[in-house]
Amino acid sequence: MSNNNTAVSMGAPVDTVKSTKQGHSFLGCLCDMRRAVIILNTLGTIAGIIGLVAAIIFDKYGTEEDRKALMLDGYDLGALIAIYSAVIVCHLCGILGAVTFTICPILITILMNIAYAVLAGLDKNWIGLGVYIFLLYPHVFLCNELARGIMTRENYRSQERQSCCCV
Repeated sequence: MSNNNTAVSMGAPVDTVKSTKQGHSFLGCLCDMRRAVIILNTLGTIAGIIGLVAAIIFDKYGTEEDRKALMLDGYDLGALIAIYSAVIVCHLCGILGAVTFTICPILITILMNIAYAVLAGLDKNWIGLGVYIFLLYPHVFLCNELARGIMTRENYRSQERQSCCCV
């Protein structure tokens, strides 16, 4: 009797890229998490720039009533510039991480949102707390998808990309 130890091919090579979307959709239907992180961080960067410009303008031209109305009373302009600059950098890190499929820059944005959520909670600003928790949602899911290999450069266009209104 002969011993037959030859390997038998059982079909075509296995494709490691799945043909269906595996990742989470933002709010269940709007867009993929990468796109959501890019959009939300772009809006955060714009808001940070507006806040920075407003702080500088109100420091130079604003009255005491303006400063009290904007709750800038008691804050030094240098501190406000530092805070807004840090916020802008953190949002830019989130954009960079999403564009390059890298987790570490997105973690910087996550840490900033956690810090602001904690500060909002300590200040009993429940709306602010809800907003920062909402902003954490796409960042955490994107990091999870990147870490688990669900979303990669290779499969983004063919499998994971989703949008309700953007190109």
